[in-house]
Amino acid sequence: MSQILLRVLAVVLSEVSPEPLIEKNVSFDKLPAECAAVYDSDIRQFRQATVTDVISADLDGDKVNELLIFNGENGSGGKVYAVMQKTNGKYRKAGEVFGLLYKSGKGLIVESPRGWDNANWNYYELVSGKLVCKLEMKVKYSKPIRKNPVKITVEMKK
Repeated sequence: MSQILLRVLAVVLSEVSPEPLIEKNVSFDKLPAECAAVYDSDIRQFRQATVTDVISADLDGDKVNELLIFNGENGSGGKVYAVMQKTNGKYRKAGEVFGLLYKSGKGLIVESPRGWDNANWNYYELVSGKLVCKLEMKVKYSKPIRKNPVKITVEMKK
């Protein structure tokens, strides 16, 4: 668990992803049907969307990339991504995350800004086909726009 803590702290303090995630616009008709279906149908119709953002990354260390699909929902703190895992030739939803994404090892670090001087940071891994939060970190900053951490609270999850 200390490795996870060190990985998350490194990202919190540097705001740099050790392994950059590359987001691509992919047409819905190029995605597997189960992946395209995670995009909210009402938002898709309203926006007349034909593409969505997709990130491909291995989140469980099996050398097969999972797909993180933007589901159409977003806000000032980031976007909602459905994490899709390929099993027996089909994708299924392993979980969802909201925020700004960073990759580290086989895990996914998610920053969820909370105003100018707070942010939650969570570390997730895929375990038995489910996205599991292994660590939650709450950070209070001394200056606006989330710079200079002054208080960090860590909760390790089982």
